[in-house]
Amino acid sequence: MCASSSTPREVLILAGTRPEGVKTAPLIHRLLDDPRFTVRVADTGQQPGRVAEALAPFGLRPEVSLRPQRRTGSLAELAAALITGIDELLTHHRPAAVVVQGDTTTALAGGTAAFWRHVPVVHLEAGLRTNDLDRPFPEEANRAMLARIAALHLAPTEAARTNLIGEGIRSSAIVVTGNTVVDALHDLVERGMAQAPDWVDAARKLVVATVHRRENWGHGVTATVDGLRRLARACPDAQIVMVAHPNPQLSAEVTAGLAGVTNARVTPPLPYPQMVGLLRAADLVVTDSGGLQEEAATLGVPLLVTRETTERPEALTPGRGELVGTDPERLLSAGLRHLASGRTAVVGSPFGDGRASDRSVVALAGLLNVPARRVVQRRRTAAAAS
Repeated sequence: MCASSSTPREVLILAGTRPEGVKTAPLIHRLLDDPRFTVRVADTGQQPGRVAEALAPFGLRPEVSLRPQRRTGSLAELAAALITGIDELLTHHRPAAVVVQGDTTTALAGGTAAFWRHVPVVHLEAGLRTNDLDRPFPEEANRAMLARIAALHLAPTEAARTNLIGEGIRSSAIVVTGNTVVDALHDLVERGMAQAPDWVDAARKLVVATVHRRENWGHGVTATVDGLRRLARACPDAQIVMVAHPNPQLSAEVTAGLAGVTNARVTPPLPYPQMVGLLRAADLVVTDSGGLQEEAATLGVPLLVTRETTERPEALTPGRGELVGTDPERLLSAGLRHLASGRTAVVGSPFGDGRASDRSVVALAGLLNVPARRVVQRRRTAAAAS
């Protein structure tokens, strides 16, 4: 029996990593506020505990948590477990649409399982491309494969839309929304939650760094840490803060690489509001993270991207950021230059105006052919924190 046009449509939102939790949170809130929809949020367990951690500052929690069994740690093992678990969800809760975000294994597995069940796939943050399947690996391929099966592509920028059009995606299936990370940042800042850790010395220059991309594993991580060590020694009055990745091997590598550097600190992953506070206090960000590229550009912090290419070219504009690869001398030279020149005032974010989630809800309503919204009321479901 088909649902009537006035029946709330259930939307299943999948997230398995902290960035997915952060970037879906604004959309979850907008859907909870809209009586035309019901929302089910599922943590796929790709990064155990990180989705709940990411949603908590926004007053949200996952309703469903999967527990994929992992022994070898391979991508194939993870993908198989996620597809199986998500498919079981789809058999018990037949949603009107499934929302996946970005380029993770969760996104690809969720999109695939939904497609096989003939459930429309909505791809949040669609269309990012480097056109190099090895950079980033496997994320570039994940995004491209999702583009073939998604029913609705929520592109964060015009460049992303152009990429999709170039791949033959119908323009009517693409909506440029902006990036929901800007919505999340605005929310935390407006609520006064984005505060730096109390160990940050406001009187000193602050460099915030991360490294985690698979393309940089091995030599790239070692070279990046070497560049940061040289920068720390060249600027003894600066604070160098390396925020370690949850991967214990990567964390051990960066800790060993910065051992003995008195003005360098390695810290475990920070709660998201505190991480945003740290970025706001920074004079320079050094990273291979896509999310940090967006966040630094939005907050107006100079950015060095330790990759040879990026799917977020909008961050590489004068006063915002530049690619330096993983060569230690390039990193040192660029770092010294930016620390000497200081932060340059920039206006707005190249990734949106903070209304991406509003536009996403309008696009989702169009996809599902729900009536125009007439009543605004606050609703809470199990997706909202009690």
